[in-house]
Amino acid sequence: MIRLQGAHRTAATAAAAAVLALAALLVLSALAPGSAAADTPSPHLSSGVTTDRCAACHRAHTAQDDRLQESVPESALCFSCHDGTGADSNIAAEYSDVTVPADNPATRSYYAHRLDLTSTHVSGLVDEFGGVLNRHSACGDCHNPHSVNSDPSQETAGGWTPSGALTSIAGVSAGVAWQNPISFEYELCLKCHSRYTVLLSSSTPTYAKSDKAAEIDPTNASYHPIAAPGTNTTPQLQNSLNGGTLWQLSTSSTIRCTQCHGNYRLVGDPPATGVPASTERLAPHTSRYRSLLIANYRDRELKAQTEVYDTNDFALCYLCHSEAPFSTTADDPRADTNFRHHGKHLNGIGDEGGGGTDINVAGAGQGNAVCTECHFELHSTNLSQWTGNRTYSRGVNFAPNVQPRPAYAYPLWDAGTRTCALVCHGVDHDNKSY
Repeated sequence: MIRLQGAHRTAATAAAAAVLALAALLVLSALAPGSAAADTPSPHLSSGVTTDRCAACHRAHTAQDDRLQESVPESALCFSCHDGTGADSNIAAEYSDVTVPADNPATRSYYAHRLDLTSTHVSGLVDEFGGVLNRHSACGDCHNPHSVNSDPSQETAGGWTPSGALTSIAGVSAGVAWQNPISFEYELCLKCHSRYTVLLSSSTPTYAKSDKAAEIDPTNASYHPIAAPGTNTTPQLQNSLNGGTLWQLSTSSTIRCTQCHGNYRLVGDPPATGVPASTERLAPHTSRYRSLLIANYRDRELKAQTEVYDTNDFALCYLCHSEAPFSTTADDPRADTNFRHHGKHLNGIGDEGGGGTDINVAGAGQGNAVCTECHFELHSTNLSQWTGNRTYSRGVNFAPNVQPRPAYAYPLWDAGTRTCALVCHGVDHDNKSY
């Protein structure tokens, strides 16, 4: 045995006393009703952290991985609090929602950012996606637990800023470069949904996953206003936006990815009016609607002959746009749309065609139209299936079932002359005027 002498023994005694005092402090802070741990709603703090809060996730002597985690895997650790027992948010319930369908990779039908509950994960600040097909999601891919706070996302002319739930996390800029940390909320999405990584391809148009960085580029002829306000500033569009059931937008607005791909539970089914606010956390963990949509949108299956108009088929559109121009059969000019025949196409052609109901099949279409036949690529026209449609304005680009007239390379639409030259639902549009 080594005998400590003089100052060494005094120092050792003091160190042991400090350890015991710290242990007592941890116990008292955990039990005392008025303690900082009890009064603080979240252990995820970027400053002023106390040891007992670190211990909610980390263990110095009993950790099971090199990051001193209490348990593995990472997502299971998060769910130990985010299951309604230790945190305000019950994310575990979203993943056990029985109304969320199973993913179908064969048809590229996905309903959740599925979490791997069997393996460990690295920090979301590490680039795991650049140039490789590495599709996965873990809590740490989108959230930095040491920095989260309650700040809401804020609208700017360049897009929406990340909320406190997404602070200090890495992503990919609109210029398709690694961005750490992100400046805009959409940059987190581009980490997995842009050409920065390897995207799933398919010969079936509606199955392929496209480059969202290219689609939201504000230099495109037409796009949904994610990275900049849109190009359509007409009074008709503003009147349409005034009739949105949920999001109240203007022609100068930018929008969040989560306003279309978000938590459907917050919106309701059918969507309720006025809730939630556009600044709320709308996280797209899981959804009953394919592509994690926040409301229903019919885009792959065309209407059967005599099938009538149904508001719920286009509930997603009506969160922002007035339904009035689409639910009528009247052809009169309107103040809330630039195309007066919207209602006629969705209501008045129920017996026009004789094709099938798969929008991917050339010549399909036997009943009333659906929105996506004329607005096939919703994010923008830049990657339209018909290359000749990529410079069209107003989001016009035609689906695979819509065919060009003989001697034409692609379906034509002219905003200046307000004419169409194409074949749709068996009807030859020979430069029809609108």
